[in-house]
Amino acid sequence: MGLPRHQRAHRRARSPDDRRDRRPDRRDAAPVPTRRPGQPGPGRGRRPGRGVPRPGGPHLAPAGRRGAGGRGTHRGRPVKVLYLLRYYPTLTETFVYREIAALAGLGVEVAIAALGRRRDGRLQTERPAVPAWWIPRRPGLWPRAPRTAGERWLVAHRGPRAAARLARLRRHAAGFDRVHVHFAGGAAEYARALQLDTDLPYSVTVHAVDLFKPRPALPEVLAQADRVVTVADHHRRLLAERGVTAAVVRCGPELSTWAALPPPPGGPLRALAVGRAVPKKGLDLLVRAWRHLDRPGARLTIISDLPDPGRPDIRCLGLRPPSEVAAAMAEANCVVLPCRRAPDGDMDGIPVALMEGLAAGRAVASTPVSGIPELVDDRVGWLAPPDDLDAWIALLRTIHDDPAERARRGARGPARLQERGFTATAQASGLLRLWQGAPPATQR
Repeated sequence: MGLPRHQRAHRRARSPDDRRDRRPDRRDAAPVPTRRPGQPGPGRGRRPGRGVPRPGGPHLAPAGRRGAGGRGTHRGRPVKVLYLLRYYPTLTETFVYREIAALAGLGVEVAIAALGRRRDGRLQTERPAVPAWWIPRRPGLWPRAPRTAGERWLVAHRGPRAAARLARLRRHAAGFDRVHVHFAGGAAEYARALQLDTDLPYSVTVHAVDLFKPRPALPEVLAQADRVVTVADHHRRLLAERGVTAAVVRCGPELSTWAALPPPPGGPLRALAVGRAVPKKGLDLLVRAWRHLDRPGARLTIISDLPDPGRPDIRCLGLRPPSEVAAAMAEANCVVLPCRRAPDGDMDGIPVALMEGLAAGRAVASTPVSGIPELVDDRVGWLAPPDDLDAWIALLRTIHDDPAERARRGARGPARLQERGFTATAQASGLLRLWQGAPPATQR
């Protein structure tokens, strides 16, 4: 006998994307760790829609009541954390992928559920070796009346098409102990809806645009989160003013990777700027200041989608993978980024490019905006006022004219990152401690 009419209609309505997204994408995802025969992976081995943690389920226990077997274990088995990402992969969230890799090194079992992709993801060479799924945009028959509290919440905040994707996300989330989200935006709203349907706890790391250009649902998303994390004391104070208690867990690079670079070259200024061509990065100001530098031999390299300024002393490389950023860093002796508050209110948190410069032993120059002074001061670099062209011209000349001081400040960079917790290791261990009910390690 053939299928009943309603099942035939459902099969026709499913798009190729829907069928493909039932399993990890083998073309784009990083290699999936092997498992012993019969050992189920995260979110697998159950009938779809069944086995979702309910109230009182196996969520991560507080510190002091964990099972034996290591830091990243729960009741003697690996902790299972689902990272819910707005885009995966993307070039601008390498710090997230380093965090995931470091957590896996601590014994945490991590998988990724992504709501979309970005074209720049093809340049991302640091994808973590964990399973990844994509939640399809057209998940079969829709519209239909929302059936769950989470679907109704998404209809109210994002519309019916967003709510239609929640059922697939519920299937992937089955068997996990918790969800973690970076940026309190669209992905965090899905985490809130998932919590309404499954009681699965979620934590969220607040960064920059999500705080400075908040979405309407932000207060509820943060109020209902199991843990709120942020990357700077500056952000923690802003959140406290809104009645939100947040713990600071800083992002950071893997120090051993950058320590392998050669010492910075002496002589004329060889500046490097890394960032997207968006107003808050201040790259336009940097180019204007460079035109007035008037120092023979000085060179500026920009890794960005910024249009080429068309000057022989400014090299604009476009967007590049992390390996090529490291190659450009090897040729630089200073990292510069004149960050500002954009007209729409957006600001950086603490740019990862500055952290990578310090990790490589390069002095850095930026502005006292947002959380940047928590990383940069006159021991490891320089700060100049944002949007002050004359101040930046003078600062670039100062950096160029004193190679010895430039080298001294850069040499203190790795120790600064270590002592203030700007490392991938501290980032992962701090999150794990929070999930286990303990505060992150105290940082200077």
